[in-house]
Amino acid sequence: MRIESAYIFLLSVGAAFLLPLALPNVGLDWPYFFIMVLVLFAWFIIKWGAVKAIPGRGSRLDVAAAILVIGGVYAYNLIRGSPVGILDLLVIFLAVVIASYGVRSLKLFWVPAAYGVVLLAGYQIENAVPNYVVLQDWLAGVMASFLNAFGIVASASGQLVSMRLHDQTTVLLSIEGACTGLQGILAFGMLSTMALLDTKPKATRLIIIFAIGFLGAFLINIVRLLAVFLTFEFLGVGAGDAVHAYFGYLIFFAWVMAFWALAYRYLIPPRPAVADHSLEEIDRIGRRGVAGTQA
Repeated sequence: MRIESAYIFLLSVGAAFLLPLALPNVGLDWPYFFIMVLVLFAWFIIKWGAVKAIPGRGSRLDVAAAILVIGGVYAYNLIRGSPVGILDLLVIFLAVVIASYGVRSLKLFWVPAAYGVVLLAGYQIENAVPNYVVLQDWLAGVMASFLNAFGIVASASGQLVSMRLHDQTTVLLSIEGACTGLQGILAFGMLSTMALLDTKPKATRLIIIFAIGFLGAFLINIVRLLAVFLTFEFLGVGAGDAVHAYFGYLIFFAWVMAFWALAYRYLIPPRPAVADHSLEEIDRIGRRGVAGTQA
């Protein structure tokens, strides 16, 4: 059975991403890996037809260059003993694109490439400004108010939330800088808007799209925190820790998919309908028009 080149490309990306797991003292930076995989998964859902239709193939020179680049990324991280991060994954992905379809095909993949670059820059800015005390304190107050509305005894002091569990024990939960969800808001707010850039909406619509994308990601983070606190209350500390670690990715991704459905339906103007004529019909209509003009 012959495998289509698009599926070979997809398998090559997966193999190149997972190979660092076999390298000693390297491995993957899992949060960045997970985000990058979600980005590509979401983008491939939208662009899969275009990817399957790419006519070009990478030359031997393209393949050799890609292998050197990917090998260089692995060697660099192997020497440093550091995990493969988002910039490494981005370079690896683009190298596989070149090996599979040639350099000219990069123009089709500019959106996920640009997303990776901007996301990396955003994380660098975020790391340079690590103080989110005001936001942490505000979120702690919001969580305490929600919990009391659910009949759970809770109070906030700064970034700390004290809550009484159903077994009458009291736990003290701290909303740290990472819990503010700014990384998730940045990552998934951009993810929710990036796939719409290819549609080339008007500037006014683009502003609305970006505003809704980032505001939705911010509100989803509040839902995520509330789910974590309620899990601590009703299912215990172990379940609360698990939800804190994994639920955020799932709910952010669910928001992205819901946002795309909303944006494509209401925010992006529909393309004008084109009549479905065969080539013979088009030719006949053209001849008729010429005849009418001559008359």
